[in-house]
Amino acid sequence: MGPQLVQFTRPQSSRAGRDAVSALCQGVFEPLPRADQRRKAELYVRGLLTARGRKTMRNIAAHAGMPAGEQSLHHFISCSTWDWRPVRVNLAAQLDALLNLRAWVVKPMVIPKSGAHSVGVERRFDAGSGHMVTGQQAFGMWAVSEETSVPVSWALHLPDETTLAGCAARAVLDLAETRTLPRLPVVVDAVEGGAETVPAHLAAAGLPFLMEVAPGTPVQVTDPQLPGAAAEVSTAGHVVDVAGALRRPVRYEDRGDRSVHTGFVAALRVELPEPAAGPRRRTRTRRPLLLVGEWTDARRRPERYWLTDMVTAPPALLMRLAHLSRRIESGATDQSDRVGMRDFEGRSFQGWHRHVTLASAAHAAAALNARQSEVRQTERMAAAGGAWSGAPVFAGGGGGGQGLAAATGFGGYASAARRCSA
Repeated sequence: MGPQLVQFTRPQSSRAGRDAVSALCQGVFEPLPRADQRRKAELYVRGLLTARGRKTMRNIAAHAGMPAGEQSLHHFISCSTWDWRPVRVNLAAQLDALLNLRAWVVKPMVIPKSGAHSVGVERRFDAGSGHMVTGQQAFGMWAVSEETSVPVSWALHLPDETTLAGCAARAVLDLAETRTLPRLPVVVDAVEGGAETVPAHLAAAGLPFLMEVAPGTPVQVTDPQLPGAAAEVSTAGHVVDVAGALRRPVRYEDRGDRSVHTGFVAALRVELPEPAAGPRRRTRTRRPLLLVGEWTDARRRPERYWLTDMVTAPPALLMRLAHLSRRIESGATDQSDRVGMRDFEGRSFQGWHRHVTLASAAHAAAALNARQSEVRQTERMAAAGGAWSGAPVFAGGGGGGQGLAAATGFGGYASAARRCSA
């Protein structure tokens, strides 16, 4: 039996926001085995949504109507045995049913810490602030539609992991292993190294990808447009520099705000070099990839480098997918901070995962409520003009992959089949 999908309807009372949270929580927390766990999960989400300031256990308990419940919530998050993975699966299913999802986007999140005793804390560089910080490095997988972005899965980088890119992939693979994750493109940030490990994992999960990489990422050219460059391993940055004459203008639309973006791209067929394995080279079938260099100003060096296995996709479609990741950079993380995504006070691995799972549900509730308000305003304007058609509160309901399938011919990559049964 698949995840329980809850039908969202237009609330008719002043309890609209509360009813919407209840409806979301009913479906998302259905896998929790006990009624008291489902009740506490919803109270925790409500506390995250209503508490002001830092989301401490005391603050959450007070705003969730549990002034003496701080210890109970602490036990529920840090010491209980409930598994967060089925909750994340249901959250992804709910969003897939309510929104016209376009992609899964994986982005890093640095969580500053004042001490060194929490799990995963290291001294690291924070690209957002441009400074070295003491803290945790996490990666979130976001469900992204044209209008809305919501995190659904998380991975926490641990000191014994070799690459950050492997941790980023794990945020996706933890849900992909359940075989319920809709087969949408995965846009992943692998700029900080380890990109060569990601494609095989995502291919095994049946998920197409568009991966941002560093200019130093090793590649081997197979494109006949550069016949002299195919003999040896080079770097993404060097290959794109050599291919500057192949640069072409690109124009694409952000269908969320209807803004139009222009730039330049150069795209070439490449493979990842075969990794050495002791005295012999490991044998495997190397997969064709497309290396894309992206410019906003043709007089300067490329701003970004991308690798994708969607080798026949039009450049405008790839850039539109890439643009989805920038939306998270430019504002969606603010909503996560408002619901306390970085505010977990505990030190345990399990507690951290449970907190960010419930914070993701709170983010979803806030995002869906905002989307609902926008649709209501549109309906009121349409009704005033005599043209309201009675559209549903949440537009979408699946089919997010059909546009990709139509544009690329990759029906298997962006299957429109819904994997979530009621």
